Amino acid sequence: MARSAEQLRSTRTERVPPQNIEAEESVLGSMMLSGDAIAQVIEILAPADFYRPAHAVIYEAMVNLYAHGEPVDAVTTLEELRRRSTLEEAGGALYIHHLVESVPTPASAAHYARIVADHALLRRLIGAASNIIQKAFDVPQDPEGLADEAEGLIYGVSRHSEKDEIVPLSDLVHESMEALERLHERDSAFAGLPTGFSDLDALLQGLHPSNLIIVAARPGIGKSSFVTNLARNAAVDSGVPVAMFSLEMSRSEIGMRLLCGEARVPWDKVRSARVGPEDWGRIVEAAEALDRAPIYIVDSGNVTIVDIRAKARRMKSSAQGLGLIIVDYMQLMSSHQRVENRQQEIAEISRSLKLLAKELELPVIAVSQLNRDPERRQDKRPQLADLRECVTGDTLVCLADGRRRPVQELVGTTPEVLAVSKEGRIVTTKSDLVWRVGRRPVFRVRLASGRSIRATAEHRLLGGSGWSRVKDLDVGDRVAIARHMPEPADPIEWPDDRVALLGQLIGDGSFLVNQPMRYTTSSPENSDLVARAASEQFGLTVKRYRGRETWHQLLLTGNGNRWHPAGVNKWLRELRIFGQRSHEKRLPEDVFRLNNDQVAILLRHLWATDGAIHVRKEGTVGSSRVYFSTNSQGLSSDVAALLLRFGIVARLREVRQGLYHPAHTVDVSGAIDQRRFLESIGGFGPRREQAARLAMALSTMKPNTNVDTVPKEIFGRVRELMHSRSMSPQELAKVRGVSSDNARQMRFAPSRTLLAEYADLFDDHLLRSHARSDLFWDRVVEVCPEGTEHVFDLTVPGPASWLADGVTCHNSGAIEQDSDVVMFIHREDVFNDDPAVKGLAEIIVAKHRNGPTDKVPLTFLPHLTQFRNYARPL
Repeated sequence: MARSAEQLRSTRTERVPPQNIEAEESVLGSMMLSGDAIAQVIEILAPADFYRPAHAVIYEAMVNLYAHGEPVDAVTTLEELRRRSTLEEAGGALYIHHLVESVPTPASAAHYARIVADHALLRRLIGAASNIIQKAFDVPQDPEGLADEAEGLIYGVSRHSEKDEIVPLSDLVHESMEALERLHERDSAFAGLPTGFSDLDALLQGLHPSNLIIVAARPGIGKSSFVTNLARNAAVDSGVPVAMFSLEMSRSEIGMRLLCGEARVPWDKVRSARVGPEDWGRIVEAAEALDRAPIYIVDSGNVTIVDIRAKARRMKSSAQGLGLIIVDYMQLMSSHQRVENRQQEIAEISRSLKLLAKELELPVIAVSQLNRDPERRQDKRPQLADLRECVTGDTLVCLADGRRRPVQELVGTTPEVLAVSKEGRIVTTKSDLVWRVGRRPVFRVRLASGRSIRATAEHRLLGGSGWSRVKDLDVGDRVAIARHMPEPADPIEWPDDRVALLGQLIGDGSFLVNQPMRYTTSSPENSDLVARAASEQFGLTVKRYRGRETWHQLLLTGNGNRWHPAGVNKWLRELRIFGQRSHEKRLPEDVFRLNNDQVAILLRHLWATDGAIHVRKEGTVGSSRVYFSTNSQGLSSDVAALLLRFGIVARLREVRQGLYHPAHTVDVSGAIDQRRFLESIGGFGPRREQAARLAMALSTMKPNTNVDTVPKEIFGRVRELMHSRSMSPQELAKVRGVSSDNARQMRFAPSRTLLAEYADLFDDHLLRSHARSDLFWDRVVEVCPEGTEHVFDLTVPGPASWLADGVTCHNSGAIEQDSDVVMFIHREDVFNDDPAVKGLAEIIVAKHRNGPTDKVPLTFLPHLTQFRNYARPL
């Protein structure tokens, strides 16, 4: 009798997954006893391979020590775990010593590691199988998609344990000799599959396995004809099976083009029935040649990446095999899964095609249609920049752990970043790669909040009508920035007094190189806090020196010297802020990893030094102010970023001060944000009484909800809903119980409250998402050029976006990043009537991951819609 899904699940949960705790303990103990053991183990295991979570924590700590060239033993491992605040999670000090004592012999570390890896493989296999069973029992709407996903899951498990190994030169020599013999035996001298175009093959050395080749051009240039030629050359001249997925041309049109091109009979003669006996003879000969060509065409108009992957896998494993895949073209494909926008979908398709090329170890050619940018240039030639959207190297990327890192420091990594979901929520996701692009003209986009971003003209920001390119932004346009930043999922924690001391020192402290550490204040409460925290947290001696009136200075001694720093000196050096002058001061990177409670402590004590809370006197003009002032632009940016933890979108301002460094203020404006500030952060020392007075003043004030508004373009959705229900503006006004002038109201940006009202009235998910989103719609005040400099690219799958110090940026040039070769087709005769350029085409190899780039001339025969090798004049 068949068991139910619930019975199957309960049976699975009762069984203990494969694991060997003794082997895991022996691995860790061996690593603390032998440096050779570490070198062996890290080639075999990853943290996720350990069954016991505590073991993964210990393993990560030891690998980190090893990576920094520090000794690895029980003592250093304990210290590293304490530094990471994970010692308790790892089992405590006694357990670390137990691991060392329980090792049979460190010489067998690699054997222990393989046991652990084998059990981890079994657990992954069980997990993949359980996942597949669960999804199958849920009866998905797309069983074929699930089958493809299941195949990928099992395939991923089988490939998970593959690692790069150190190979002796003798093996490489042997492999190289075999490769040279294969090259010698083949008709072509090229290492890859010949394209049939001699100059192009000389440049690329053919089309190589696992490569994604992008062929891009504007409409009417002949990109479909070019890849059809490539398919013919590979199949007819090299006998290589080709799968051609055509979304633009039908199979009959492809067949006729191939036949006419092979026979050299113009297509217009065939269509007009003007084919003579001589032409028919050539057509018959061409049909015989093409009849044996292993070209397989799929011309379904709704083909997805899942369809392509499934069909290609079957062909690859069949008797005829598969040597080349052509997709014509990417912009007509769908990615099978629902995505927020077309740009994101193209990025998913590009990434999937690259993975398919690697999985099947064959070249994949993908045709892409370019935008109109090349036509705006004087020479009309496409450039690689047409596929790129880049930012400057100092752009701060918001990481999932709370930190903000310059994008240039993330090159070559795949960091976890903050992105924006289709519902407008700030989410965590992993980026694909960060890489350096080259020098490009850049522009600065300045926003009303004082924030700015520098990027290339093609870089896209989220606007009221969707993604907008920098070059298309106008003053007054709205772009999205974060109105709230999430607390890190795994925050670090310091003693509260240490957090408070840091805020006080950054505000009113002096910690310059070769000078005594000092703190100056007129506040007794601030002074007592600094003296107590410095003494209790670091064992310092604090001496007080009187100044004018209530001002006084604290001298903090016991900090060692530059050769042997100690106390606060050592701590600030570890935080990488020691020696900063007032205009250079920044918050250390690690404070962005603190939880919200400790961030509030830090901001409270910063405000107690250089902050202000001014309450508007009754009967006077103006508003109450809450602001922080500093000579450091970087510090003001840091403070504004931390305020986002509490949903406070502060305003950044710069005030010039003659020959002095300008003052930078961080203003918390508006009753709503000021209430949030008082409730979440509050006042300390000289700001305590001011905070209480402001709270009293705000308690009777009605807040203005027109500050945090949504772009008026959202009313387009309201009009759609009205139209779908045949509702007039008068009827809508009657339902809402307001005046009938809804048309006038829709000329202005709505508040979130108003939008929520419309969302409830129409029960619309899109309107509700905008009303509840984590986005603040800032206003563009300037877009100005800022010269040429190095720029960088960042791609993020899934949400296809990322936050640049709070500014919502689009997922950048995924097509160019995923590709190994990018070729543009250019034909001068499309734009120029000069007879001298008629029939002349150019293949611009703009990217070649493993070789040079150049321009290759070809001849285009329009009557045959065919490209040929360029015949150079004698």
